[in-house]
Amino acid sequence: MKRAFRITPAAALRRVLLALAFAGLSVPGKAVPPESTKILNHFLALSDIAAKALVPEPPDRESYRKNPGMRDYYMFFVDSYAVRALTVAYDLTGRERYWDACRTWSDRMVRHQEKMIPRGAYYMNYHRKPGESQGQWYVADSGSIAMAVLATAARSKDPALRKRYTDSVRSYLRLVADKFVRASGGVTDGYFDKSDKEWWCSTALYAAAALQFHGLTGEAEFRRLGLNAVNWLLKFQYADTVDLYKFEDGAPTTIFYVLEAYSSALPYLEPGSERQRGVARKFSQTVEWIAYTQTRKGTWDYSPDNWGVKLGGLPSQMLIYLSRVCDDAAKRRVCISSSGVETPFEKFVGASAERALDYFASLPINPSSFTQGDAFVMLSEAERLCPGELYQKGKLPFPYRRYTEPELPAAGKP
Repeated sequence: MKRAFRITPAAALRRVLLALAFAGLSVPGKAVPPESTKILNHFLALSDIAAKALVPEPPDRESYRKNPGMRDYYMFFVDSYAVRALTVAYDLTGRERYWDACRTWSDRMVRHQEKMIPRGAYYMNYHRKPGESQGQWYVADSGSIAMAVLATAARSKDPALRKRYTDSVRSYLRLVADKFVRASGGVTDGYFDKSDKEWWCSTALYAAAALQFHGLTGEAEFRRLGLNAVNWLLKFQYADTVDLYKFEDGAPTTIFYVLEAYSSALPYLEPGSERQRGVARKFSQTVEWIAYTQTRKGTWDYSPDNWGVKLGGLPSQMLIYLSRVCDDAAKRRVCISSSGVETPFEKFVGASAERALDYFASLPINPSSFTQGDAFVMLSEAERLCPGELYQKGKLPFPYRRYTEPELPAAGKP
């Protein structure tokens, strides 16, 4: 005899919240449950590993090979993506170990910054060190660090600590504005020995940091600088990526960084403006390329040990396009899917993002190692579980809880 199926009020609420999430409407202070617990469990398992990996002082570039620790890398900018995702894990769970790791890491960044020359520069854990006045230093890499310090500031309950972190990010943004932002709106990559011209990567990451800072503090100057940088990026073509690699060799890196700027700009684009239409057009073209180049397994054919390492972050940008890029005609068209079937564009992109998320959440986890790939996968899982929290820090209330411990998997258990 079959049991009667009854939807409980809690289950009904979960369905409503899930529907709102796919419609692009986040619900502040409420969990948006995944279709299954698979992504949530994988995200929290990675979060536990990241929290352990981020606390110890890491070896620098020169000593990394002798004593790597849990990280399989030495760059602070890679840490920054794990920190940003870990702040979302803290939002989800209220687990203090996640907050402690973010605070420890951000304190380290500020402590190093206070000794850097010039004032406002972040130490990258390679090249120019605290106290040194010579050597290379990059705007782009430091922009990633700034976004993670800012994400930590957004969750700080202590006004003095929040001010310390926002002052740190402001100092970086001011340094770049004074020395490396050009009249075109583009941004050079700081003290880079190969070029002093505007560069897509430094422009994109400075734009993202400036706009997110404006979102949290309301300081209009950085909104202006960020949007000017977006204007410069709208003239950039992916085929122009010839400085470090050809686009086809490192597409995930170029795409992810450029879309960081566009995602950060979305709340500040005037509806119907040339800039808004340009961002929507670039976004739709890019996510279409991502969806069409996806393999049957759900990933992309790029080496995760080089410029392809950011591919784990691509689903996050696809989800942001679907939920937050408004008034885009591309969303209303029909395309030919990878299998040769006519399908609505939104459905095609959404299915690609979900297939990628399922692939990444199926990957085995090594509890004794945290990789670059793990950091970028965490970003995508964070966006899937908590739409909007990675980029719109000023739009949602922080900090707040969503799940309680009895609802969550045990530490480190996917």
